[in-house]
Amino acid sequence: MPTELPSLRWYAFHTPRRGNTPDEYEDAFAGDAATGRFAIADGASESSFTGAWAKLLVEGFVAAKDRSWRNLDWLGPPRQRWAEDIDPQPLPWYAEEKREQGAYATLLGVAFARGLWRALAIGDSCLFRIRGGKFEKSFPLVRSADFGNQPALLGSRGRPADTPAQGIRRTRGKWRPGDRFLLATDALAEWMLRRHEQAQRPADDIDRLLAEPSPQDTFAAWVEERRKNQGLRNDDVTLVVIDL
Repeated sequence: MPTELPSLRWYAFHTPRRGNTPDEYEDAFAGDAATGRFAIADGASESSFTGAWAKLLVEGFVAAKDRSWRNLDWLGPPRQRWAEDIDPQPLPWYAEEKREQGAYATLLGVAFARGLWRALAIGDSCLFRIRGGKFEKSFPLVRSADFGNQPALLGSRGRPADTPAQGIRRTRGKWRPGDRFLLATDALAEWMLRRHEQAQRPADDIDRLLAEPSPQDTFAAWVEERRKNQGLRNDDVTLVVIDL
């Protein structure tokens, strides 16, 4: 897949769930404008060392030289790195079994090239394409009611073949100059879809956020306002904005 790209700008925002410290944030994001690859992941809090696994996942997708949007052959090095970093750590006996089960996370990755984009998703982190200020595409979920408590997950142990094929979603499309793509972990993605269903134009909320003098400093308060007044679920929140 050719990688010649037009001018591309991207922004990343993140904040932990209310009541947690930044060190307890278990989402992750990564991007490379030069290669046109971006990814977000949401660590499953029920497993151990999920933040480390989510970070390795997104970095692995973005750095993979093969067609990482098509298959999971690139998972070997991130899984090996996770085991090398985590397995030697001394743990209480009751935590060792949980570590042996591995860490789990959702993953959403997208790759851009000349006029085309391709995406891969495992779980409920979502991609939205905005064109002319309107939602034109939602992937892999398309309704706020589609979110549940048991999304598909990628584990830090095992082989790529261990991931059920039905848990992997892929899509592709054409982009135009001026398109905006949003990558959002589940709580924010669910909120966006619900607002869209209510004809509330969530893309306008993103515009207003980016228009702030310092959007990065404003993001945590922006999220908290929507938790209090607009039903945004209390969870780690990650947003990547890509402007083509």
